[in-house]
Amino acid sequence: MRQLFILFTLTSVLHSSAAVLRTGEKILLITVNEIGAITINSDPVGSDILANYIQERLFKSYMGTGDMHNRIKLEKADNNVPDLVTEAVVKEIKEGQKKALISLCLSKYKQLFAELDKKKQEKLQKQFPVLFQTDF
Repeated sequence: MRQLFILFTLTSVLHSSAAVLRTGEKILLITVNEIGAITINSDPVGSDILANYIQERLFKSYMGTGDMHNRIKLEKADNNVPDLVTEAVVKEIKEGQKKALISLCLSKYKQLFAELDKKKQEKLQKQFPVLFQTDF
């Protein structure tokens, strides 16, 4: 009986560990090179539409699955990427996050984020941390 309990417990632990390993973080990887060419998860994206692209990717992901990416990661293709280029990309990322938050709040609550009560704001921040991420 004891061996059966140990086997059952071990099997349960292994199954739960496997589930944790299988559920990886969903990252929106943005890569920029020294001339300002941007790719998002290998898709080329023009800098003039970056904010809209991010907003669409995040919001469409939510509409399709109810979830969003876990975070956004900005990566320089090499060490020659000027800070000015990186700063411009970060500004567009933040604008895309803002637009996605607006779309989400209007879709879900028919209100803007600032108009929501504290409890709903905290719930959104916890459920969709990518929209509030500040470090890339």
